[in-house]
Amino acid sequence: MSLDIEPAHPTIAARIRGLDLRQPFSDEQVDEIGQASAIYPVLIFPNQLIDDAQLMAFSQNFGPLQPVVSFHTAKADHRLSPMVSDISNLDKNNRTFPAGDRRRMNFLSSRRWHTDGSYLPTPNRYSMLLAYTVARVGGQTQFADMRAAYDALPAEWLELVEDLTLEHNVMHSRAVAGFTDFDEEERRRFPATHKKLVRRHPVSGRLSLYLSGHASHVVGWPIPEGLDLLRELTEFATQPQFVYTHEWSVRDLVMWDNRSLMHRARRHFPDTDVREMHRASTIDDLTWVRPKTIALAG
Repeated sequence: MSLDIEPAHPTIAARIRGLDLRQPFSDEQVDEIGQASAIYPVLIFPNQLIDDAQLMAFSQNFGPLQPVVSFHTAKADHRLSPMVSDISNLDKNNRTFPAGDRRRMNFLSSRRWHTDGSYLPTPNRYSMLLAYTVARVGGQTQFADMRAAYDALPAEWLELVEDLTLEHNVMHSRAVAGFTDFDEEERRRFPATHKKLVRRHPVSGRLSLYLSGHASHVVGWPIPEGLDLLRELTEFATQPQFVYTHEWSVRDLVMWDNRSLMHRARRHFPDTDVREMHRASTIDDLTWVRPKTIALAG
């Protein structure tokens, strides 16, 4: 099989035509998608009429599933599987969140540049986001290419960042978004982790910056100096020439590689409209080997 690849951006994104994600995939097909992702770290699969079980089955071709990490939503209020993140503004009765609802406000952090799961001990490898509804105005997702940003850094900057380590902490990104009232149990559940700022992609071999809104400071640096560097790097890496903006269509499945990108959601209008998206994510477990068969359900 040869994928039907249609670039949606010269270097960042491509549409994959003619695949039905309800069907099982061979090792060769999975490898071909992985190779395509190493070139275009945003892959768009249009018109995918799948359910959550099939979303999970497809995602498991690319790593073990990441259990949902939930903030400000009690377990009893979850609408979806514990392995599928509810990127929606709906409660368990399918009503939109009212103004001031903590769950609604928590989504504001997704409008800042970030990398999914960078604060976890083993971060996310891929994210797969399925659109059930599309905003009338706005609601795009933007992706910034950390490979191209690294390649464009001046020589003196390359030398500066080469050996740096960042501390990532989800409490930091939530505090920036205005949430500081985490209890001690939540703080113990999500301790800070350290990640190298410059990493090499295992498939493409390209070096890239590993930036995220969850990164709180540079390890070993005075806090203000580290914050200043992170601000400068983020501003540099999210210039228009490094960014692809995805305009969603109903039933788009967008798969992106968190090892090569940052991303952010954009505001939609009116914000009282339903926004329903479901996301599965995989863990960047280097010991993982794809099972010979992936069970499909639904």
